Amino acid sequence: MTDDHSVADSVVEVPGRRRRWVGVLVVFLVLLVLGGGAVTYWQIVDRKDEDPGVTACRSAGFVVRAAQGEIVPDDEVQRVGELFQRSAHEDLKSAGVFAVGMVQRVQRAQDPRDAPETTKLRQFELAAAVPRLIAACENHQVTVKG
Repeated sequence: MTDDHSVADSVVEVPGRRRRWVGVLVVFLVLLVLGGGAVTYWQIVDRKDEDPGVTACRSAGFVVRAAQGEIVPDDEVQRVGELFQRSAHEDLKSAGVFAVGMVQRVQRAQDPRDAPETTKLRQFELAAAVPRLIAACENHQVTVKG
């Protein structure tokens, strides 16, 4: 004779185990989502206290594009230039202000009254300023994307 209770106990126990595992999985997923949200929140909060030069590096990709011949809106150039100017990091301030100033000079060199040699010299100086700016930003863990 078989004991019917032992079969019934194992059948009842399996759904209970599944519910526990599902519960553990749900709790894990909730914690994972909350943890990811906390990390994102702290990254945003940390950027509020970020040096203006580092913030400018995040928007400095237009310098690379301007060196390649793209025309950049003056307001963007002005905004990023002001951020570099306020930087407490001398390397960012120096490289950033120079690079942004060169972008402005190159874009203003569209004036037909300028000698072609002057225009070429400004473009050469801008091209030389780009690696210096990229290196300064990388010193502060920011990659300039063009």
